[in-house]
Amino acid sequence: MPWKTCTPKDIVTNNEDKGVRGAPVEVFGIVQGQKGSTLDLGGDLLADSFGHVLAGILGDVVVTGAAAPFAHAFSVLCTGDTQGVSKTWTIVDPNLGAWQYPGIRLNEITIKWNADGLVEWSAKGDGWTFVTLASPPAPTQGNLRPFANWTVTTKLAGVQIGVLDGELSIKRKVDVIRAANGTQNPVSVWGGDISVEGKLTTIMEDSTQRAVYQASTVQSLDVALSQGAGAAANGLALHCSQIYYPEASPSPSKDYWELPLSFKAVASAADAGASGGYSPIKATLTNALPAGTYK
Repeated sequence: MPWKTCTPKDIVTNNEDKGVRGAPVEVFGIVQGQKGSTLDLGGDLLADSFGHVLAGILGDVVVTGAAAPFAHAFSVLCTGDTQGVSKTWTIVDPNLGAWQYPGIRLNEITIKWNADGLVEWSAKGDGWTFVTLASPPAPTQGNLRPFANWTVTTKLAGVQIGVLDGELSIKRKVDVIRAANGTQNPVSVWGGDISVEGKLTTIMEDSTQRAVYQASTVQSLDVALSQGAGAAANGLALHCSQIYYPEASPSPSKDYWELPLSFKAVASAADAGASGGYSPIKATLTNALPAGTYK
């Protein structure tokens, strides 16, 4: 995956030996405890690789299409262990070699867009301690381009709106479960409940969305990115059947009025995948990659 930010953090617990030994000192040694890691990643959004991020937090993947382009729909997994797809992230540096972070479960991903530049994503996860590889794997890069921000369309209740800047976050509470079981790694990195929230700064052309806020109306949100045609078509569609506004206060800080909106998604059966149940979002990635790519 092409990236702009990559911040691994290695977690090592050192237990201090403070048993008194007849000397006026505090620490007489250390005994190493348990280990783990956290990983922060981010970059420009590409439709071939971003599915690993979506599967890593949501878990339910349904693929449709007999030939390219294929549609990969990601929703909350509501059966079995309900977990996102556990991933092993390999970091390769031509001078330092390669090392892997196994068992990473993502606890948050954020997608951001505005009028300028490229659509960007970021993600955070927890996992096991790193493993050094004897030989670096050969990199395999896709040939898709990232998405220009100006191409993004945003709709509320099916009506397209002008967005000055927007962000959508999928969050999942992750518990790093540790136990005395003969290993320094966690017993499990367990994903809990999933929520979806975000922000939109809109151009206030009328009071429609203020009225939605005042009435606590629930409505749909759609954010769509697309490029290419035919078998080379690729894109991402984010659909929340139900969102509401915790905050929507107009701002006259420019020569025109802005309406900053904060939103939260309400889980819906309409956005659920093959596992049924409920999901606050359905994210559909379109590309030429077949079923099984993100599992």
